[in-house]
Amino acid sequence: MQWLSGKLKVPEVVLTAQDEQQEYMITRAVPGVPLSSLVENKRPVLALFQEALRQVQAVPIADCPFDSGAAARLRELVFLLGHGLIDEDYDFSAWPKLSTPQDLLAHLHASAPQEDLVFSHGDLGDSNIFVSERDELYFIDLGRGGKADRWLDIAFVHRNLREDVSPRSARQFLAALDRPDVAAKRTFFEQLDELF
Repeated sequence: MQWLSGKLKVPEVVLTAQDEQQEYMITRAVPGVPLSSLVENKRPVLALFQEALRQVQAVPIADCPFDSGAAARLRELVFLLGHGLIDEDYDFSAWPKLSTPQDLLAHLHASAPQEDLVFSHGDLGDSNIFVSERDELYFIDLGRGGKADRWLDIAFVHRNLREDVSPRSARQFLAALDRPDVAAKRTFFEQLDELF
């Protein structure tokens, strides 16, 4: 968040500290309400998601020190699997050829895409985007932020719209992108997120 200060509207870091077991961070609150509250109240959110994606991907990455690419995330997933730390509430029903976390990991290694790097929020969903009364956007929960493929955030927004707003909104979101859809990349990043 300190690196993003001046590049994106994020919480101001007030204090960081650590002890032998944990690290701590205190930030100032951001104004507004999460996009999820607009979704719950059936308010229009498509344009706000589009603007959120535009702002995040506009952050220059030339001096970005954070790697959130597929290889880094796969290494993290190997660690989580090896230490019994995966999300046990996974659902592979959308991918019937996968039945175990080990199947998924092998599939992800075999299907990792060539990446088109941009700055990625890493978890760009309606609970991590706040909107003020003046429609200014603020971003929280940037622990997975860094250089990653542009389709990671697109996949998360598309899934959020599809599951929580409507399939039609999700299709409109893809249709309005400045590039053709790459469904295989969207699927890869949804699968990669399933065990986190």
